Amino acid sequence: MKITSPVGKTSGNKRNDVLAVQASLNRHMKCKMGYLPVKEDGYINARTLDAIRAFQEMVGILPVDSTVFPGGPTHQALDKPSIRILNPTAACWIANQEKIRQALIDRLSIVDRLSWKAQNPAMIPPNDWNYHSIAIHHAGNTFGCAAPGMESIRQVEKIDIKKFGRVSYHYAVACDGTIYEALDIRHKGAHVEAMNTGVIGIVLLADLSVRGEGAKYGPGVMNVAKAKGAQAAINEFLSVQADRLKVLHDEGTEQQISRTEALVGALKDFFPIRRLGGHRDFAKTVQTSRACPGIYGMIIADQLRKKLGLSEP
Repeated sequence: MKITSPVGKTSGNKRNDVLAVQASLNRHMKCKMGYLPVKEDGYINARTLDAIRAFQEMVGILPVDSTVFPGGPTHQALDKPSIRILNPTAACWIANQEKIRQALIDRLSIVDRLSWKAQNPAMIPPNDWNYHSIAIHHAGNTFGCAAPGMESIRQVEKIDIKKFGRVSYHYAVACDGTIYEALDIRHKGAHVEAMNTGVIGIVLLADLSVRGEGAKYGPGVMNVAKAKGAQAAINEFLSVQADRLKVLHDEGTEQQISRTEALVGALKDFFPIRRLGGHRDFAKTVQTSRACPGIYGMIIADQLRKKLGLSEP
């Protein structure tokens, strides 16, 4: 966007400059709740001044003066192809959601669903987009770093389709650092019970728990029976018994941890992410219990939270 003189509450306001600002404002703010597009006519008016002020407040530019100076911070923000919105209720971009999905894939060389031949879900999952949190999971007792990542993501898919009709997590990170697109980011996950809206799920394709965590931190067989019935209780009982007998576990490889950090950092660039925790952390907020992501998964989540300046759920 080129302007040759100031636009807004100032002298100047050349028609071509005003027109450029009006068009850019409309593109950037078209998904902000309650925003009415300005008329793109090249004339400064009260609505255009209000739009400049709203844009400055939304992006966090100071001073909020309803003026766009050539080369100034407001001009620079309007000239970007996309902007990070500081408004905690919005993640508003020029690019549409598909372009953002693809930008994440390209930036991190993510293996997309088509490339690993993911199955189509029986039903299209509900839409989701205004993400504010990230939940870290581990794949569990039947997984391990000895297995190839492609084999593990397909095993996750098989388990989740049986339980949820689709893969429940948005991304999966293998022990060799490969990131897989598990569920399209435009769709709601099914990875944290009762609070999936606005929460991105990342599963580490490993077993990051030690013996006994299933019984100590899990929901308990009786609680599962009351909430979900006999079959679910039997599954929980078998899981706890397997956990009591386990010998091997993973601790998260350097490649897995560093790539997970890169993924969380990229997601922060595209969404106003404020919180990150293990599945166990999220369960506590709704008075339930989960062993996932295991003691080593919880350590990884804590490291990520501190390094990237995020809060607990």
